[in-house]
Amino acid sequence: MNTLPRAITAQVLTDPATYNNLRLHWRKLMSSPRKHDLGAAHHLLYAILLGRDWRKGFTCITNRRKLDNGAFQGWMLFRAVAALHKPSAEAELLAPFDGLVTLTMLQHIRQIVPFQNVYHFQPDQFAARRFPFEAYSLVAPVLGRDDR
Repeated sequence: MNTLPRAITAQVLTDPATYNNLRLHWRKLMSSPRKHDLGAAHHLLYAILLGRDWRKGFTCITNRRKLDNGAFQGWMLFRAVAALHKPSAEAELLAPFDGLVTLTMLQHIRQIVPFQNVYHFQPDQFAARRFPFEAYSLVAPVLGRDDR
């Protein structure tokens, strides 16, 4: 699954006001000097919160020289997904959202965005400019409104 249905995003962003406030906050953030403090993991989290295909924010590395020099292992895609799943990065990841995104929301997102290990893939799998994995996995149970 590459985009999330509204029913799933509604479980993370519980009401339309939260969704609208998040979009407004992000727009203000992107036009402020704070935008320079944002990293790939922040952009990744925002795309996931909106249910978008977050993989579109990353271009597949196809340059053989870059691949031979280790660009694949250092690819920001793998670092951003790792930061999303790393408990020690929670405070830094949530800080720019000024309380609009909570730890509970992040934990829910972790269940539907699978961790991508760089050592599980080979650069050739991305050669066709396609990702060999889905953006979202709904294998894990999705929380109901009463479970939050």
